Amino acid sequence: MRSQTLFRILLVILVLVFAVLAFRSIMRPEKFKMVYTERHNEIRNRLITIRAAQQVYKMEHKDFAKDIDELYDFVQNGTVTIVKISGSIPEGMSEAEAFQKGLITKTEIKYPASKRVFEMDANVREANLKNFHRIPGTDGKKFEIQTSTIKGATYEIGVYRIDVPLDDILANMERSISPEGANVFTRFYNYIMYTGLEDETQYRKLYNPMFMGSLTEASTSGSWEI
Repeated sequence: MRSQTLFRILLVILVLVFAVLAFRSIMRPEKFKMVYTERHNEIRNRLITIRAAQQVYKMEHKDFAKDIDELYDFVQNGTVTIVKISGSIPEGMSEAEAFQKGLITKTEIKYPASKRVFEMDANVREANLKNFHRIPGTDGKKFEIQTSTIKGATYEIGVYRIDVPLDDILANMERSISPEGANVFTRFYNYIMYTGLEDETQYRKLYNPMFMGSLTEASTSGSWEI
């Protein structure tokens, strides 16, 4: 009788263990996908902000910023020059002639770079203006800007590219799985289900690093747009 009871208990335990393992095998790739998607979207938003900032920076300095700290400082503290034209240009007269005759006047206005960046692209989120230089999920790691020049017979174009390795996209994955403030039950559940998830190479192979821009052509498209 005791042996039958013990057998039944062991059988129930085995069933529970196999059920947990089966559920775990289903949930782990889904959780990996969820974390990657969240990180991907946040990085994409920051790269979009960088792209708009680079456009504004180039308008003011005639070239792209070569360093992310330089670009960040420009957005936070810099200004852009906007020329306001008053008056009217008679038909058949050039702008230069109208200016010489005093029919129009030009006034330079200093405008905050941060506001110009926000206006540059409707997809720029105002909140990202404060942290667009850092890769989310990492311990403060900054994006790195690579720059180059494309030269032709009659032109010279500055270009840039930013690469975000998969390791940076998935850095500190456990923080996304078990954020600070999670209760004991949630932490225990996540420990059972997702421990070591960031090291699962079979899942990592399914996802790609990110980039924006190019060093070989005049393109500022991101990997999510190709």
